[in-house]
Amino acid sequence: MTTREATPLATSPQETPAPRRTTTTQRHPVDLVRVVLGLAIFGLGFLIAQRGELPVLEGDLFRIVNNLPEIVFPVVWAVMQLGNVVAVPVVAGVAALTRRFRMARDMLVSGLLAYFAADFVKSVVGRERPAGLVDANLLDGNVSGIGFISGHAAVAAALATAAVPYLTRRGRRAAWALAWTVALARVYVGAHLPLDIIGGAAVGWAIGSLVHYVLGVPRWEPELARVAALLHRFGLPVRDLRPADVIARSSHPFVALDDDGRQLYVKALDPDRFERDWVYRLYRFIAVRDVKDADAVAPLGQQAEHEAVAAMTARERGVRVPAVVLARGTDRGGVVVQQHVNGRPLDDLPSQEVTPALLAEVWHQVARLRAARIAHHDLVASSVLVDRAGEPWIVDFGNAQTGADAQSLDGDTAELMASLALHVDAELVVASALDGLGADAVSAALPGLAPLTLSSATRNGMRARPGRLRALRREIRRRLQLPDPGRPEFGPPGLTARLAVAAGVALVLIGVPLLAGATDVVESVEVGGWRWLGGAFALAVLARAAMAAAALLTVQRRLALGRTFGATLAADGATLLHGRTGWRRSAARFLERAGVVPGEARRATDRFVAGAIVAAVLVALGTLVLAVVEGRLTGWRTPEALVPAVLLGLAAWGLVLVGQELARRHGAAAVPVGDAEPPGQVTRTLREALTGRGAATAGRNFWPQLGWASLGVALEAAALAAALHAVGGNVPLLATMTVYGALHMLWSVLPVTGMPGAADVALLLALLALGAPLASACAGVLAFRLLTFWIPAGLGSLLSARFEHRHLT
Repeated sequence: MTTREATPLATSPQETPAPRRTTTTQRHPVDLVRVVLGLAIFGLGFLIAQRGELPVLEGDLFRIVNNLPEIVFPVVWAVMQLGNVVAVPVVAGVAALTRRFRMARDMLVSGLLAYFAADFVKSVVGRERPAGLVDANLLDGNVSGIGFISGHAAVAAALATAAVPYLTRRGRRAAWALAWTVALARVYVGAHLPLDIIGGAAVGWAIGSLVHYVLGVPRWEPELARVAALLHRFGLPVRDLRPADVIARSSHPFVALDDDGRQLYVKALDPDRFERDWVYRLYRFIAVRDVKDADAVAPLGQQAEHEAVAAMTARERGVRVPAVVLARGTDRGGVVVQQHVNGRPLDDLPSQEVTPALLAEVWHQVARLRAARIAHHDLVASSVLVDRAGEPWIVDFGNAQTGADAQSLDGDTAELMASLALHVDAELVVASALDGLGADAVSAALPGLAPLTLSSATRNGMRARPGRLRALRREIRRRLQLPDPGRPEFGPPGLTARLAVAAGVALVLIGVPLLAGATDVVESVEVGGWRWLGGAFALAVLARAAMAAAALLTVQRRLALGRTFGATLAADGATLLHGRTGWRRSAARFLERAGVVPGEARRATDRFVAGAIVAAVLVALGTLVLAVVEGRLTGWRTPEALVPAVLLGLAAWGLVLVGQELARRHGAAAVPVGDAEPPGQVTRTLREALTGRGAATAGRNFWPQLGWASLGVALEAAALAAALHAVGGNVPLLATMTVYGALHMLWSVLPVTGMPGAADVALLLALLALGAPLASACAGVLAFRLLTFWIPAGLGSLLSARFEHRHLT
């Protein structure tokens, strides 16, 4: 449960404070994730539809649905009309008649946008309806026209998405059941193919989600009578039930009196909190590998009991927690009732009242939580209630976890320090935390002081008070005499260095197409080639994700895949101006910020490089054997445009190396002492990992790391093959993968050969030698390198500030 707890300050139950106004409309960033997912599904369907051919699987699925008995046609036809554009104002009008005006607005906007979007996509793709591609039972007379995407499916999905926030859980299931019935009905009557309805549903889902993000969605508000009836049903009749003076996000707080006159604090659990959303949870896990509200998907009764058990456990272990009176729930409502404590949340106190003595007692309570291994998972200042005697109470255990691991406990410490730093000086926060928890606990919490790991409330506070988080990290490092992992990697490279590298990059990106003629390169993209380029893009993304997964296994600390993925982009960005040294230092600094000590961070980068070398060898040897067996490596020839290509590569390579040398000299004074890698370190790391005589992490994780790295190299080689296929390269897949594996190994062993210019032209010459036409080879290399290096490096240059903590609040 993620709430902002505070029990209202009142001398008697009759003193009813004016409730704090809470917004009835809210926006969830996860709606943007839905938009991206919907567009991604549509994009894949778009690439397949552009082939103009019917896949066997799609044809089989169509026949299964289309051949259902015709006896149900009248009912299906009636339901199918819900996807007609005429139904949009009708259902919106029905919603308006029931006084759900926001629902009517969202359905009207979403439905109309989905209809026009579907009409536009049809005009672009132009794929035929089933009658032109397969034998079909045309029950509604649709024998011609354009099929991809289904307008009915798009409209129905948009209407369902728009209506969902305004419906009960049962109503939501019914809405989506109707939407999918409409979509399947279009297949049943022979109007659309399965891919048409999937693409249409994805577009409708994306549009409805975008409307929710722009216009906001309503917040569920329980009725007093219903909460009182629920309490009475569970054996706790109350009187004087009224809203509490509390700001809450995922629950609704009330105060009341029981039959004995005791003041009670009542939490009505939100049955439809957005943390239950599987898309949100997946996004959170990928982005930060941390889902703190793991109990949110449980039934309400289990959620209530979970919170009660955590609170009672903490109370039994000496933490000052209000006594639990009741915890119960059904599928439609749940409540957690605790004894009322007259007090104010810590973040409501004036700064002069947040004294060192109060903070010492707060950290004493936190120390007891840590000793009991209870992770609060929302330990912000407003989760600490200060009573009239000045004693702090810990409240809101909805997200708490008993038997928690060390990283979860450290996350609590980081969250509370960051939240406190919004109200008092960082020096006081750090000093009190060190006195209460000790240097080891504070040091372990340091990696958690990053925006994405903190709660949304704390992040919002940090944006309103820029510099507080940076000051807190700086004070912790000062008090503990720790190195600053956020220090700049290099000094300013200088204008001349930037110009030299930029000239080398421009020479590659412009010169490679000109080797065959820009017009010939563009025209080399075959019919359907853009579909293969889309496939190359997807393979390149998956390859980088696999490499990020390999990087996760180089250290013992739990890292997030999303952050590691971004860190690989930042490392590629550092490669442009600082070569392989820049890549290594950027990667090592990312690990340092994740809590890895500097020496181990450098060894982890060595393990990653060693794994990449072995992976490239395995891919090259494996595909070489297969290619030789199948005779795919015969017929080598002298590459076309050999001399111009070599001169181009040498010129671009030379410019980039000169720029990197100038950057090194210009910023030499800023290079931290001890960051230089000892010669032969990668070789020793590789030998230790293969023989099992290395560190524990290397010995245990090297082989899984090698598996992910091998997958990454293989996927990159497949992306190269897809890019070549798009431009008519006509090079066998196994031969392409063999050559790429060999080149990848060379670039890993001798990083200087993988610099811009040298890598591009080496790959170009290898493909030409395998028989690819000059124009196709130039286009394929350009597309592949853009997807796997140039675009990621450009994005990494933009992300470097974020990953180096230079501009974080």
